[in-house]
Amino acid sequence: MENTPLLLGDIVFNAKPDAVPFNCRVSYKVTQLCLTLRLCGRADTCSLIKLQMLAHSLMSTEYMDNLIDFTEGRCPMPIVRFDPVVNKALMLSIGYGFVTQLKSGSYKLTANGHSFAERVLLAGDLMTFEISEMKRIGKKLTENHIQEIVDMWRMDNVKD
Repeated sequence: MENTPLLLGDIVFNAKPDAVPFNCRVSYKVTQLCLTLRLCGRADTCSLIKLQMLAHSLMSTEYMDNLIDFTEGRCPMPIVRFDPVVNKALMLSIGYGFVTQLKSGSYKLTANGHSFAERVLLAGDLMTFEISEMKRIGKKLTENHIQEIVDMWRMDNVKD
């Protein structure tokens, strides 16, 4: 079986001989971030915490179900893990010109990033699980939900 790379803009998808998990590869995370901003961000914009929460939730259907249940008021605060690969991919996304950081601290998809995300969506056979999960949550996770979680973290971790 021949391993032909798929080229989308400046990012190449191809098999690697190293045993690096797919979700730790830069091309995967940069693409995931662009899709997250496009499908889940209001005006293609998200806070860092929202990007981290969605990246974690994309690890499994169960995590996404918990996050959706939280947004719909059916369960308490979801578990959130912060992944340093997301931060690294975010910086690379800025370097590629796909994302820009706003004065508010949030991240916004640029015209190049928007075009890249649309090309991935149109391909139809790339990141199908991630895209279906992002479409499932859509824009349900608001910055108000995120602030509610941050406030709960603060209350749970306050020491007398």
